[in-house]
Amino acid sequence: MIRVMLVEDHTMVREALRLVLEQDDQIQVVAEVGDGETALRMADKFSPDVVVMDIALPGPSGIETTQRMLGKHPGIKVLALSTYLNQGIVEQMLDAGASGYITKLAAGVELARGIHSVAAGHTYLCAEVTALVTAGLRSRQSGSEKPDDTSLSARELQVVTFLAEGKSAPEIADKLHISPKTVDTHRRNVMRKLGMHNVVGLTKYAIRTGLILP
Repeated sequence: MIRVMLVEDHTMVREALRLVLEQDDQIQVVAEVGDGETALRMADKFSPDVVVMDIALPGPSGIETTQRMLGKHPGIKVLALSTYLNQGIVEQMLDAGASGYITKLAAGVELARGIHSVAAGHTYLCAEVTALVTAGLRSRQSGSEKPDDTSLSARELQVVTFLAEGKSAPEIADKLHISPKTVDTHRRNVMRKLGMHNVVGLTKYAIRTGLILP
């Protein structure tokens, strides 16, 4: 039996994922949590075999949570599950120690398959992520990699996503459990890194890199 913990801040998504996994009699969902700090405490309590980890979480991001969790529990396998189909985020998550990465669009078909794979000690990437990683390697080899695709942190990408969706600084601060001043700092840093001067530019970036749908 593979013991799984779900880390996802949207209750309805967690419930949908659990229903998918309940169809597999070799998987047992032992915990469902909505933020990184709780995930770290529940990892201590339940010692899951696999943690399905969202990237965009209140408080510590999925990347930071993965680093901290695996630093304390190196035997746990982390399978990232995210809306972010972004080369920089995929690389940061894998560098943090994740054993796999699946987009939420692929979750219905591939989640159980990915859990079985990482539990067995393999790396698992869904087809879209495999294509993205392969394209990134080719870009590096040809010297044509775009620097702005990999220069933003996970938190900065969260802020970009929410800004592109039309949310205000106080709304973003509430969702990420940070201050509006910190949101503004992230916004300024993002615009400086990307050479942009308004939210319209950030929205175009978010659409181009797959953070939001057009």
